[in-house]
Amino acid sequence: MFAALVALTLANAPTAEAPPKLVSGPITMKMSEVRAYNRTLARDHPNYIRCKRIDEIGSLVKKRTDCRTNQEWARVENLSNQEAREAVEGLQKGWSNGN
Repeated sequence: MFAALVALTLANAPTAEAPPKLVSGPITMKMSEVRAYNRTLARDHPNYIRCKRIDEIGSLVKKRTDCRTNQEWARVENLSNQEAREAVEGLQKGWSNGN
C-alpha cells in the first residue's frame, strides 16, 4: 500500500525543466522568446533577461529595446561607473600635456 502511494506521488510530481542555456551580451530574441526563457527563472537570477526601452538620440519619438541578462546589466553598470570614476579622478588631478 505504501509503495503504491509513493509511486502515485512520484508519478504526479512536476518534472524539473532543464535550466536555460547561458546568454551574454545584447539579446536578439523576440519578446515572446524572452518571456518563455524567463518563465523558469526568478527575477533576481543572474540569467534572467531584462529589457529596457531607450530613447534614440536625435528623435523625439523613436525608441529601441535593449535586452540583457541581470549579470550583463550589472557588468555594464560596473564598467560605466569605473569609467566615470577614472574621468573624475583625471579632472581632479588636472589635465596636462606631460609638461
